[in-house]
Amino acid sequence: MKTLLVLAGLVALALSGAVPQQKFNYETKTVDAEFVVKQKKIFDLFFAPNQIDTNAEYYKIAKDYNIEANIENYTNKKAVEDFLVLYKYGFLPKKQVFSIFYDKQRDEAIALFYLFYYAKDFETFYKTAAYARVYFNEGQFLYAYYIAVLHRADTKGVMLPAPYEIYPDFFINTDVSYRMFRIKMQGEIFNPAIAAEYGVVRENDYYVCYSNTSSYWSYGDEDKLSYFTEDIGLNSHYYYFNSYFPFWMKGDIFQEWKERRGESYFFFYKQLLARYYLERLCNGLGEIPEFSWSKPIKSGYLPFLSYYYPFIQRPAYYQIPYESNVQELQFLDTYEKTFLQYLERGYFKAYNQEVDFSNSKSVNFVGNFWQSNADLYEKFGPRNYHRSYEVIARRLLGAAPESVDKYTYLPTALDFYQTSLRDPVFYQLYSRILKYFIQYREYVPTYTKDMLHYIGVKINDVKVDKLVTFFDYFDFEVTNGVYFSPEQLKTYKFTPFKVRQPRLNHKPFTVTVDVKSDVEGDAVFKIFMGPKYNGEGYPISLEDNWMNFVELDWFVEKLNVGQNKIERSSSDFLLFNEDSVPMTEVYKLLEQGKVPAHMSNETGFMSSRLMLPKGTKGGFPYQFFVMVYPYQGTESVAKSTASFRFDNQPFGYPFDRPVKEAYFMQPNMYFKDVLVYHEDDIYPYQYSYPYYVGQETKFMKY
Repeated sequence: MKTLLVLAGLVALALSGAVPQQKFNYETKTVDAEFVVKQKKIFDLFFAPNQIDTNAEYYKIAKDYNIEANIENYTNKKAVEDFLVLYKYGFLPKKQVFSIFYDKQRDEAIALFYLFYYAKDFETFYKTAAYARVYFNEGQFLYAYYIAVLHRADTKGVMLPAPYEIYPDFFINTDVSYRMFRIKMQGEIFNPAIAAEYGVVRENDYYVCYSNTSSYWSYGDEDKLSYFTEDIGLNSHYYYFNSYFPFWMKGDIFQEWKERRGESYFFFYKQLLARYYLERLCNGLGEIPEFSWSKPIKSGYLPFLSYYYPFIQRPAYYQIPYESNVQELQFLDTYEKTFLQYLERGYFKAYNQEVDFSNSKSVNFVGNFWQSNADLYEKFGPRNYHRSYEVIARRLLGAAPESVDKYTYLPTALDFYQTSLRDPVFYQLYSRILKYFIQYREYVPTYTKDMLHYIGVKINDVKVDKLVTFFDYFDFEVTNGVYFSPEQLKTYKFTPFKVRQPRLNHKPFTVTVDVKSDVEGDAVFKIFMGPKYNGEGYPISLEDNWMNFVELDWFVEKLNVGQNKIERSSSDFLLFNEDSVPMTEVYKLLEQGKVPAHMSNETGFMSSRLMLPKGTKGGFPYQFFVMVYPYQGTESVAKSTASFRFDNQPFGYPFDRPVKEAYFMQPNMYFKDVLVYHEDDIYPYQYSYPYYVGQETKFMKY
């Protein structure tokens, strides 16, 4: 009943004109005609991915293209030959579930990616992609194509649609899909009264479907976090990270990151889990629960999603069947114990490599170990078979029945990067992995007082504007989630669909740092946010809290001798980005020779909407930590992009390892207590459900 009240309330607001229209604020940059042509070609292959437009350019190219006959147009012939072996044997059929976590499907997707990647020029790449778009499984194509665009040199700067525009089914609940299909099946003959029954309104040449999160289908108190765990920006962020650093990809493809790949893995999950923990605290949920492979798992989950088949539900207190999974459970246990044995020895030595765990750079090996990525295989020597801890853990925790064959299985939320963050057990799994990281980091020497000190520099004060969060409506396009007639595909004459959903946001704020300096030079400023109290309301010592600090910003500022007033706006925070601009709006910009600057530079940062945890109406206590230290660039800085530089310090420094609290009471560091206030929700539970008398809309009171 609550669902109906929420939905009806949203529609009531829409009909009354009370819903503010969303506006995208972003800067644009000018691009040349060649870029516009390339960008449109890339975009076109993402449109209506579940259908083939026989009038489209890509279809005509695909009909005439032969990969084997064009093998000379690829820079790696062996990659093409390997692909052809699999292709002639048979790839995943169309209209089947694709997941990178299933071995056979993964081998095929990897072969397809390398076919894309080794195309010698953009023309060959586009022809290959057009061919795959027509003849290959839809999900498999989209996965390999997206990653290829990210990593090819000749597509650098090309924009990619937001994952929720490409894969709407992974971001909208099945009730929304049902309502969209209902309107489409009615031939788009729009009757406001009938449409409103389905939570749909016609607005500015769009169908707008009102939607809430699926919290009403969750178990226990975890549903309090659904506004965060189901946020489309958060899940897109996770998808992008795993597209840029796929566990199966050799680090040679992103050479500038190869030696920091494992460190990036550690930093990413540390940030994600710390941010999740901040959200748990203000919702009264406390610490992230632990689980055991041998005991019932308390957290159940019903995804309320569908991808050819409804997603599998995991009941509360789910017991992993031991008899049918004995080898997998033994493997997970052995994998964990093997790592602990490495730590007990203090080093790892095998396959012509030696890892000293007291060396801070060993984090790269540890990250590669837990991701079970291709660089770890490479260091292990020529092995054709290596089992992944993450893959097996996801499979068991998803609670799906055993696959019928190599291609047919029932999906779970953990089978896809786009949906993994919805499941509460995801955070429990990666919290478990991070605990092994913490044990490893205890072998790395802590930073000394002298290492952390910045001689001659003192932070006198830090001021933070009032921190306020709220929910506002966000529209995102989901037109790829419906089907079109051949005529609509040909003429592009159809009414697109949007979903309007409440999302967390915050008011802009400024951090002002008052610094007295006796030296002149470039300095790095870092801003972190962390808990003040634990889940039981007790203060947390820094020794027990260092893992829970989220890095918000990193920037370089020149210090002058004397007093320095440094102001940093939240809109400039480095590790966040604005939401993607819809493809339809980007197309309009392309006609003007422009593109959104933030989409054409670095993408994949967390949505700026999620910078702050929700907080509470009366203000929930957290703390900011500000540090300033000398900027020392490295050779890799010159190779990095203009929007993201880094120095010679580890990612997350100084919270990249266990700390001694006494050493953090330094003049160049400052802890600032803050409160995060949450304004009243827009979730209109108080509204009523619509019914109709003739042409008049009335509302039934509850």
